Amino acid sequence: MSKSTICTCPHCGTKNRIPDEKLALKARCGRCHKPFSPQKCAKATELLLTLRCSKCRAKNRVPVDKVNAGPKCGRCGAAIQSRDVYTGRTVMVTDANFSQTVLSSPLPVLLYGWAPWCSVCSGTGPQVEQLAGETKGKVRVARVNVDANPKLASKYNILSVPSFFIFDAGKLKEHLPGAVPKHELMMKMAKFI
Repeated sequence: MSKSTICTCPHCGTKNRIPDEKLALKARCGRCHKPFSPQKCAKATELLLTLRCSKCRAKNRVPVDKVNAGPKCGRCGAAIQSRDVYTGRTVMVTDANFSQTVLSSPLPVLLYGWAPWCSVCSGTGPQVEQLAGETKGKVRVARVNVDANPKLASKYNILSVPSFFIFDAGKLKEHLPGAVPKHELMMKMAKFI
């Protein structure tokens, strides 16, 4: 069995499975029958991240290999904050770095409010870490200790822990109090990805 590559047609957007030996030749799309060039197909298979500009909030598609090269917004030309977007780990949030980490985030943010004395939080913490690994490059998963950051706890009225907050484009979209299962968090985040 020969190896094949999945290529997206640049003309109609259809995904095509093309054997590697035909990729060097001019392969054609199965739907619109227009030819592929090998360079275009290689570009179509690379992984792209959708990052928001912190200045104009426009969505930009950035190849994973260029995330650390200082990408710029296609609309306004501002530098896109791309630090920690493809690590697969949670980001610690404090009163001091909240606006930069959450409100100016290039990705939608799932903020997890927890406290060290909370017994339920010790069970949901590993679930949140696992979720961060599964959604790397699509969602920034952040955590905030509400005891150590009273300004944030007061601003967002966090009266019980654990609590989950969904931010997108610098705005609070949803508040989910309590221990929410991972699959439910994924369903809530799906409309923002």
